[in-house]
Formats: sequence, C-alpha cells, structure tokens
Amino acid sequence: MSTTPKYEVVVHMPDAVADKIVTSNGIKESVTDNSFYGTPSPTVLAFGIDIQAATDAEAGTKTNPPTVTVNNRDGKVNKMLDDIESYRLDCQKLVNVAPDETTANAIAQSFNMELKTHTSRGPRQDEILEGPLPNSVLYRMKGTGPHQIQLSWDNGVTTEGLDPSGKGEKVINGLDVNKNFWLRNRQILPKDQYSDWTDWKKFAIHK
Repeated sequence: MSTTPKYEVVVHMPDAVADKIVTSNGIKESVTDNSFYGTPSPTVLAFGIDIQAATDAEAGTKTNPPTVTVNNRDGKVNKMLDDIESYRLDCQKLVNVAPDETTANAIAQSFNMELKTHTSRGPRQDEILEGPLPNSVLYRMKGTGPHQIQLSWDNGVTTEGLDPSGKGEKVINGLDVNKNFWLRNRQILPKDQYSDWTDWKKFAIHK
C-alpha cells in the first residue's frame, strides 16, 4: 500500500506563460552543477533548448499578425514543463532518503523547489534550525511566498540585509559558531507593499 511521503516536493508555477519561462530559467540555473544532483535528466542543455523553444513560441504569439498559434506555443511550453516534472520527481527521490527535514529542505531549495510537509503540526511559525552545512542554519518563516530577511549580531542595534527568500524559508551560510545572532523577516506583499517586521529571533550554532 502506497503512503504519502512525509516531505512532498512542489513547484509553484505561475499562470502566465512569460512567468513560467522565468521560473523555468531559475530551475535551470539551480540544477546546473547542483551538488545533490549528479546527472540531470533531461540534460541541462536539452532543458535550455526547450526553454528557448517556449520563449520563441511565446514571442511568436505576440507579433502582428501572430506567427505562432497558441496551441503550438502551448505544446512547447508543456514540453518545458515536462522537463521540470522530471527534475521534481528526481528531487523527490533524493528528499525521500534525506536523513532529516533540514537536509530535505536544502535539497528542495537546491532545485529551486519547495517542500510541502505532511505532519501533525499546525501552521508554520518562525523557527531557526541547524543547517545542512557547517556554519549554516535553516530559517523557516511564517507564511509562504517571498520574504525580506535581516541579520543582527547585537539584537537589532545594527542590521544586515540578506538575500530575500522566495519560498518562506532559507538556508543562511557563513555564520560564526558559538556566537549569538538574531534574525527577523517581513513578507513581500503585492503592489510593492510589505508586512510589519517580525520580532527578532535569537539563535547560536554550537559544535
């Protein structure tokens, strides 16, 4: 009898074709020289060709008159999405044998994908966990979607902006061992709006 995996790899694909192409290029960059994924299948070269075919077809539907039909374009786009599904399935296989949730998250993020967890816990809250690499943590933020992140070594007196997260969680590397630090975040909302900053959350990596 089949069971639902504890961690399910998902791809949040946007609706618009142009946005699908942007997301696909992000996944292509992620699977290129991915330390978790030795031999991508299909190859990165083949995936790139399929992305370019979808890009050209989308452009062809926008000319006046159109040089590509919507059905023809959709066929190219679906081929590109089939490639992503192959990568997602391979990512799922790697996640299924991950020793812990932190590693599973790191694998999914390395594919530019996300985990949907099947646990008895309630809605996700802010938490900081030991990271998959030395001197790293996994920062999980309340709510999905993009977040801005700030780091402080002195409880918010001085702050450092980190690269934003597109999925509500992020592996942060290069941290000092046995030294307290604080993290906070805010959600990036539509129309250039932001939520309030969360309270600072304290953590330290211990050997």
